[in-house]
Amino acid sequence: MKDSTTIPFRRRLLFLQRALLFSLIVSLLVPAWADAQERRRRSRPSHASLDLTIDDVGLSFGNSRGVNGLRFNFRDDDLQWVNGLNFTIWKPRWNYDAVINGIAVGIYGPQAGWINGIAVGIGAVEVDVELTGIGVGGLAMVSNGNVRGIAIGGLATVVNHNIEGIGIGGLAAVVNGHISGISTGGLASVTNGNLEGLTVGGLASVTNGDVNGITVGGLAAVSNGSVTGIGLGGLASVANDGVTGLSVGGFASVVGDRLTGISTGGFASVANGSVEGISVGGFASVINRWMTGISVGGLASVINGSVEGVSVGGLASVTNRSMQGVGVGGLATVVNGNMRGIAVGGLATVVNRETTGLAVGGLATVVNRDMLGVSVGGLASVSGRLTGLGVGGLAVVAPWGIDGLAVSGGAVHSLDHIKGLAVAGYLIESDRVEGLFIAGIRTRIYESMTGVSIAGYNRIQGTQRGLTIGLYNRAHVLHGVQIGLLNYAGNNKAPFKWMPIINMNLN
Repeated sequence: MKDSTTIPFRRRLLFLQRALLFSLIVSLLVPAWADAQERRRRSRPSHASLDLTIDDVGLSFGNSRGVNGLRFNFRDDDLQWVNGLNFTIWKPRWNYDAVINGIAVGIYGPQAGWINGIAVGIGAVEVDVELTGIGVGGLAMVSNGNVRGIAIGGLATVVNHNIEGIGIGGLAAVVNGHISGISTGGLASVTNGNLEGLTVGGLASVTNGDVNGITVGGLAAVSNGSVTGIGLGGLASVANDGVTGLSVGGFASVVGDRLTGISTGGFASVANGSVEGISVGGFASVINRWMTGISVGGLASVINGSVEGVSVGGLASVTNRSMQGVGVGGLATVVNGNMRGIAVGGLATVVNRETTGLAVGGLATVVNRDMLGVSVGGLASVSGRLTGLGVGGLAVVAPWGIDGLAVSGGAVHSLDHIKGLAVAGYLIESDRVEGLFIAGIRTRIYESMTGVSIAGYNRIQGTQRGLTIGLYNRAHVLHGVQIGLLNYAGNNKAPFKWMPIINMNLN
């Protein structure tokens, strides 16, 4: 047989929730059923009493209609008013119209339509319309109307309308209206309306309306509306609408709409709307719309909209639209839209549209459209068009053209053109080049070269205008100078097509 300590935590929590629900049903629903039965068979009450009063002022023993002073009775039935002290032993029968101003005390518990003052019951305190003051029930404190003051129930406090003040339940505090003040339950605090103040639940704090203040749950803090203030959950903080302020979950922080402020989760921070502020997740920060501010994920920062600010992921930073700011990923930074700012990836930086700024990848930087600025890749720098500086350990590749400076230990390649300065350990290759080009092994120019090219083998398959220096220089059409061990100019007449050391055509 398994020891109880091996029971999964979730099963323990489920058992505890069921026990709480059963106790609430027994303490609240059963007396309500019995009261409903009594209402159906109600007969005219007797108001027999011993009254030591003058003009209803004094001392009353029994079921008097009311007194200004002290009143003692075994069981109230159809009480009208007490201004002073009302003491009962058993559960009242029909006090829904009663008004008690002062102190109401009962063994089972007092009941009245209105209580203005202090109500104490070993069993329960029940108010039908409004409590103004303090109500304390050993098992339950129930108000079917409003509470203005303090309501305390040993097991549960239930307010079926609004509370202005403090509601405390040993197991649960349930408010079916709004709260302006404090609500706390040992297991749960549930507010079905709006909260302005503080709500605390040992396991969970649930607000089905908006929160303006602080909501705290030992396991979870849940708001089905918006939060303006602070939401704290030991495992999770959930706001199904927006958050303006701070949302913290030990495991996860989930915001259903816009976050303006700070959201942090030990495992994940998730915002299904936009973020204006800071989102931090121990493993992941996920934002399903745009972000203005900072997003940090221990493993990944994922923004499915655009970014204006900083996105940092221990493994990856992913932005599915445009980014203006800084994106840093331990392994990769991926921007599926435009990038304006700085993108750094430990292994790779990938931008699927245009980039203006700095892009750095430990192995590769890939920009699928125009790159305006600086692109650095440990192995390769790849862009559609490069305007600025491109550095790649093995290659700098820009099929649509390079304007600026390209430096590579291996090759610099463009299908269209290279204008500026290109330096490569092995090969420089393009249709058209203008500027200064230095390659350790060879250059291959398909249409035209204007400027200076230095390589072991300079091959100009089109027209050369300028100077080539190498061991072997070859130009289909030469309008310039070749310096090398062997030079070939296709447009020179024999014997000047092939020349050692120097060849030229200055036409």
